[in-house]
Amino acid sequence: MKIKSILFTLITAGVFLLSGCGGVNKELKKDAKNIADAMCKNIEAMNKLKNADPGDSILVQELQEESKQVQIEMTILYQEFKDKYKEKVNEGKFNKDFAKELRKSMLDCPHLSAKDKEQFQKEID
Repeated sequence: MKIKSILFTLITAGVFLLSGCGGVNKELKKDAKNIADAMCKNIEAMNKLKNADPGDSILVQELQEESKQVQIEMTILYQEFKDKYKEKVNEGKFNKDFAKELRKSMLDCPHLSAKDKEQFQKEID
């Protein structure tokens, strides 16, 4: 599993699911932070799984279950977010603001690679 590909897919999916909307407010920042936290947990789970000894089937199974749970959490967060901002889903500014807030929040993720952090920082600036 390539963490970079998964991260890119998740961010892209989030951006497409949430296309649109108005100015950045505290609530949007909070929601972006919650989604970023879930994404960070997913990266951590994927890193653990990637580094696990394939011969330790019990550990691999536990880590796969952890990753599955985090992905379920992310799906729920995205759906709640989409429902909450359904009026703004087709507004381009909202999508841009959300993507920027999500990237800012992801910079706090200790499991994000240095290369991805650098890319996110460039996209924010």
